[in-house]
Amino acid sequence: MIRMRYMFLAAVFATTLCGTSVYAHHSYGAYFENQTVTIEGTIETIRFANPHVTFELRTDAGDVYSAEWQNLIQLRHGNVGPDTLKSGDRVVVVASPPRDPSSHRITLIREVRRPSDGWLWRRTTRQ
Repeated sequence: MIRMRYMFLAAVFATTLCGTSVYAHHSYGAYFENQTVTIEGTIETIRFANPHVTFELRTDAGDVYSAEWQNLIQLRHGNVGPDTLKSGDRVVVVASPPRDPSSHRITLIREVRRPSDGWLWRRTTRQ
């Protein structure tokens, strides 16, 4: 009887784990998902690491935005790697703005372009 109870709980646990969506670990409630903001600036730092590539972008006005890009595998499929962008690159980013503008965080990046050489990355599917 006790063994059956443990098997039942294990089955419920496994079903719960396997039944969740791949991108369900994100909560975008702090962002306007259906709106975009365009920010131009210079990359101060960029970090190619799991679970997502992140970077800081300094605008001409001196504001610093933290950006969460896609994960490494998604970006590599889009031909983006550690040598594609670097600190000092001037870029234009189109992303979802935060509901609290004072947070200076952006996510759900739809486009990153580097005007100096015309390089462009565009999101083709939902993150």
